Amino acid sequence: MQSRRNFIRQSSVAALSLGTVSSLLANPQKLFDHISLQLYSVREDMKIDPVATLKQVAAIGYKEVEPANYVDGKCYGKTPAEFRKLCQDLGMTISSSHVLFSKNDWNASTKDISDRYKKAIADAVTMGQTFLINPGIDSDKKNLDEVKRMLDSWNVCGERCKAAGLQFGFHNHYDEFTIQHEGKLLYEIFLERLDPRLVIQQLDTCNMKIAKANAVEWIRKYPKHIRMLHVKDKAKDRDESTYLGNGEIDWPPLLAAAKKAGIKYYVVEQESYDGNQPLDSVEMDYIRMKLWNG
Repeated sequence: MQSRRNFIRQSSVAALSLGTVSSLLANPQKLFDHISLQLYSVREDMKIDPVATLKQVAAIGYKEVEPANYVDGKCYGKTPAEFRKLCQDLGMTISSSHVLFSKNDWNASTKDISDRYKKAIADAVTMGQTFLINPGIDSDKKNLDEVKRMLDSWNVCGERCKAAGLQFGFHNHYDEFTIQHEGKLLYEIFLERLDPRLVIQQLDTCNMKIAKANAVEWIRKYPKHIRMLHVKDKAKDRDESTYLGNGEIDWPPLLAAAKKAGIKYYVVEQESYDGNQPLDSVEMDYIRMKLWNG
């Protein structure tokens, strides 16, 4: 395992050698309005000491975070108000969070969402969020009728979020770009049935790359739906993430398409670390994002 100092130094030199993405675009400009960190990237550190970990995340330079641990009305063991204050005291805001919308969160008889998810919406408001993101599919993805019912329930959840001042959204994985129904990819069915005013898409670039889907084409075709990016690189030798700029993704055209589509929210996520410490990896990701921003 490399030492932290050597890893950051060597990676920074590599990042500088690539130049900034904005300098590679036809019209150089600031790319990112919001750079957030998905806290699943430092999940083990958050389990051990969330306060110390958030202090290190803030020290790296991140100004926004995206939690992924909402359990029994608490975020990493803290009430929504406590977690918001902790982040505020460190100079950070909570732009979004991941909370699964499960089958049990839809009541078919009343055509309404569960009390659990209503509380999740209220807690997201307490934490000062702009978005509440559903990170999974709790349905049989190979059953088209079930998929359609699920998507209709998401539209209703989107209405509840909108009434509370939030934007509901969905975070993709790879099989939405491999499973087909009636000659259409599952993700295409999603975007045709979901109302973009109620349910936006948080596009995960690594998951798309694993499925061999072209993120640039999807962004260009569905700019009204795709309002956030999970900025995550795919390792060259395996179906896992790596730190930004070290993988397969061709970033300049992807980020140029995102900028043209008006995407303002970018969430850094790393799930594997190439033998390095998680906090070192997300620091390299932050350095890369700042360099890309020009």
